[in-house]
Amino acid sequence: MIAFALSGGGNRGPLQVGALAALLEHGIRPDFVVGTSAGAINAVYLAIYGPNADMRNLAALWHQATRRLVYPGNPLTMAWRVLIGADSLFPNYGMRQLIERNLPPGVRTFGDLKMPCYVTAVDLQTSRLYLFGDDPSAPLVEAVLASASVPGIHPPVEYQGLQLVDGGVVATVPASVAMDRGATTIYVINVGYGGEKRKPVHGFLNVLKRTLDTFIAQSIIEDLDRAAADPSIVLHHIHITAFKDLPFNDFEHIDQMIAAGRKAAEEYLANPQPYARERLLPERGKPIPGLTEYIR
Repeated sequence: MIAFALSGGGNRGPLQVGALAALLEHGIRPDFVVGTSAGAINAVYLAIYGPNADMRNLAALWHQATRRLVYPGNPLTMAWRVLIGADSLFPNYGMRQLIERNLPPGVRTFGDLKMPCYVTAVDLQTSRLYLFGDDPSAPLVEAVLASASVPGIHPPVEYQGLQLVDGGVVATVPASVAMDRGATTIYVINVGYGGEKRKPVHGFLNVLKRTLDTFIAQSIIEDLDRAAADPSIVLHHIHITAFKDLPFNDFEHIDQMIAAGRKAAEEYLANPQPYARERLLPERGKPIPGLTEYIR
């Protein structure tokens, strides 16, 4: 069974659009998809239309994402929201609008999708991963909005008594979900950290940011270890580093990112190196299992 696992990536989500187009054009069809944050947007789109989805329409969706829509306001409004004790620097009505207007008529829940799809979020009340997709009646808008709500940037989504935020807080690359759902061949499209060694950092803020990034990155390191140790799993890790220094609120390079994502995927497919055949990370002792405990 083949699964696509799409990482979080904020405004670098268009990189995945190009990579998805390359995979589909090479005849690689998923049986189900898993997405986190920006990857949730792309995963749900693919699940709505199925393996023959037209990536040009997904590209058009990303062209609708503007700084004004996703991050409305200015420094004064942000300061005001801090003073009044708001849950975030920005409201999420623009993101909600973007998701709602791109759902086709009659497609509102996970049961309306053409293929199984799982979307990750995190419940702030229990500090556990919450997985959308098992319940066919779960609303797509709430799932995608929750998965893409970065804590402090956008407000948590209240859903069934839970307080849900970006799934990337716990599983920025949801490969573990794909493995737990029975995938034996997984194509990870990762536009975030990929396990590589990075240069030292200096300065208080840089060290703090790297520390937070390291915490968030543990899930992909664990998942790669898990796949490498299990001969029944073939995991293709398509790691796309283009535009890694793009400001979080820059939406001016959609077409260039799509092209870069396609190029990265084409280069990988020309010489695939699945983790099931070769361990690419340093040996670190007994592999740590992936995330298997969810809120039901």
